[in-house]
Amino acid sequence: MRFVKVIITTAIVLLGIVFIIENLEMLKQAIKIRMDLYVVRLESPEIHLWVIILFSFFLGVFTASLYGIYEVIVQRKTIRQLRHNLDILAQELKQAGAAAESASSPESPARPQME
Repeated sequence: MRFVKVIITTAIVLLGIVFIIENLEMLKQAIKIRMDLYVVRLESPEIHLWVIILFSFFLGVFTASLYGIYEVIVQRKTIRQLRHNLDILAQELKQAGAAAESASSPESPARPQME
């Protein structure tokens, strides 16, 4: 499964690069990003459009990676908890088996051994 993820990720990156190369003339346009908050007005220097597209792509990859790391941490915590529960249940099962053996030993009649 991991191999398939690597292939798909590589294909998406290559498609992004091909998109930028094929549309380089249009993507060389410089734009300014503005944000007006009524109190403060922020404006970026002129940035080429292809830089913004690449930044957005890698920001998405970074965000998805953070989510993936979070999921791995949650799964490890769940596995640790389940193993702890399994150890507790195994100990209880051993104690119940030992109690059942000790309770049945005195009550059961002794069997004669054949020689």
